[in-house]
Amino acid sequence: MTVTNTEDREWAINPTISTSGDDCKGYFTGKSTLIVPAKGTAQFEVVYTPKTMTKMLTVKKTENEQEVEVEEMQTHKGGLFFPLPNGTALLYSLIGTANEPEAEGNLTETVVAKTAKSVIVPIKNWSRESQRFSAKWEIEGEEDPALFIRGAKTFDVGGSSTKEYKLNFLSLKTGNYKFKVTFKAEKTGEYAFFNVDVTVEEPDQVQIIELAS
Repeated sequence: MTVTNTEDREWAINPTISTSGDDCKGYFTGKSTLIVPAKGTAQFEVVYTPKTMTKMLTVKKTENEQEVEVEEMQTHKGGLFFPLPNGTALLYSLIGTANEPEAEGNLTETVVAKTAKSVIVPIKNWSRESQRFSAKWEIEGEEDPALFIRGAKTFDVGGSSTKEYKLNFLSLKTGNYKFKVTFKAEKTGEYAFFNVDVTVEEPDQVQIIELAS
């Protein structure tokens, strides 16, 4: 946003950012003070950091005296207020839309066939409160009976912290396996996911068993 100073003195403005509800509190942020030079302009930057996705909602509206259901995009709403030193003020509406998240990361591992290995996935809790996540994984392509992936179905992470999640991987044969691991917050339905690429190699040494008869 651009603020123009019409006076011969410098302005020091303390803008106020608000939200329409507590559900998106803290999603819009900016500097506490904006300095505008005399007879000049200054730019104020608002940073939008959503913690939840916006979705399509079905709402009821009256059209031609009939009630119909229509789909509307849910948005995060806020306001930006500039109390100007000349006695006037500026007010802006803030509207944000948050799409589905991109992958948190791409993990690459190399393992040996017939040997179990733990794949470590760093889970970051974007909320200030502790959250319980449900974990699931989806294999790319057809199911392979020689592949075994195990892990805890639920996982607790403290507020604004990161915790390691261990996924046990075992393949009885060589090959390349790709899968997606998704962690979904049980309370809000928000989620994060990782792409995992595992290469399974032949063991360096085959065990020799001696038999005598």
